Amino acid sequence: MRLCFLGNQERLDYLRSHASLGVELDNLADFEGSFVRPSSIESRGEELVLAHWVIERTVEAENRGFDAVITGCMGDPGVEAARELVRIPVIAPGETSLLTARMLAHRFSVITPLQETVPMAREQVHKAGLAQNVASIRPLDVAVEKIRERDPATLESLVALCRRCVKDDGAELLVFLCASMSLIADDVAPRLGVPVIDGVRLSLRAAEMLVGSGLTHSPVTYPVPAKQQAAAR
Repeated sequence: MRLCFLGNQERLDYLRSHASLGVELDNLADFEGSFVRPSSIESRGEELVLAHWVIERTVEAENRGFDAVITGCMGDPGVEAARELVRIPVIAPGETSLLTARMLAHRFSVITPLQETVPMAREQVHKAGLAQNVASIRPLDVAVEKIRERDPATLESLVALCRRCVKDDGAELLVFLCASMSLIADDVAPRLGVPVIDGVRLSLRAAEMLVGSGLTHSPVTYPVPAKQQAAAR
């Protein structure tokens, strides 16, 4: 099984360390493409730029024979458009995390990096049809690039915020809608007493499951664009 991860080398190495036996992972580091990936995603404008980057690389991944694509941003930019252009599964970590949260708990809280990203997280929750299950959406008030540094003070702030979600908001589970934050989920979870979803690792398992089951997105939900169909005739 060959999976393409659309993310940086550090996260690729992380996924390789958790991949099932026989699973190969690559991130198309040798593909230049036409778009530049933003250094971090903290606005809708940056999501739009990343969407083009994701779409282009998803098509390239299918052309190279990969069995599935795992996108690297919890905001899931470009995923639905990419699904129209390929027939292999395209795994969205934010969507995967939210839907899994509903499987494991009746009410959960969502943590997002900044106050400015709260509306974006709220839109994701509504799109997933899970607004009634969300106890709260709270910002850590730390920029994504700072979160990546894994500073002890940032970790303690995250733990304190999660505890407020559990105690004050009634959260039974926590979802980090930030891939950089998700990578420290294992450091936080033992101190909270409720599950914490690592959306990066979970997306790997989702890809393995869909490919192993022979499943992909519906061509009725995500049809090939009419213009592309006409060009192929």
